Amino acid sequence: MLDSLPAVVGDIFGYFSVPAGGVAGEALNALFKKRADDAREIMLTELSRGKVRLSETDAEEAVAIVYRYLRAAQEGAARVNLRLLAQVLSNQVHLGLIKADEFLYYADILAPLRRDELLLTGSILRHWENAIDQKDDPVERKRTATTKAHETLIPSVFGDADEFQAVADGLRRTGFFSIQATAGSGDLLGLSPVLLQLARLADFNAATA
Repeated sequence: MLDSLPAVVGDIFGYFSVPAGGVAGEALNALFKKRADDAREIMLTELSRGKVRLSETDAEEAVAIVYRYLRAAQEGAARVNLRLLAQVLSNQVHLGLIKADEFLYYADILAPLRRDELLLTGSILRHWENAIDQKDDPVERKRTATTKAHETLIPSVFGDADEFQAVADGLRRTGFFSIQATAGSGDLLGLSPVLLQLARLADFNAATA
């Protein structure tokens, strides 16, 4: 389907009597090629970091995964998002746990994330893990992780606490956080099982560095 899009674009421009229809189709074709080349480079870099184990049984699953990955690239997912997706596949391969349905689920979450959302997620994840050795109470871990993320990201990423909270609210759609509302001081953010599982396959902080 993607191969036919440049021709479709040219036809649409031509229908409106725009003389640059062919040029637009060629430009789209060049854009797709560049995105595919960039995606390939990112994926191969991640796969090269460890031993690759891919059986014949895994091949069919892997085809569906690679197709979804390339589709994310063609749709304009940023390099950092593609790097996270490539890490998920790479670690599935290295662990011998190729699961297309799991990858597709993560891809639908990771591909559209904005950079500020990735930075917030990575910061909460890092500070939550740092707090584990010091805080046995999950509520206190949430409080520590949220407070430290505020200190780390305001004002370098977010202008103020309200902007931080607005982005955190938007991330509810991902299921990344276990959220505890507080009176007047914003929600406390902790790691949900979804993010804990994903963090085993993708390194948010390395990807956004």
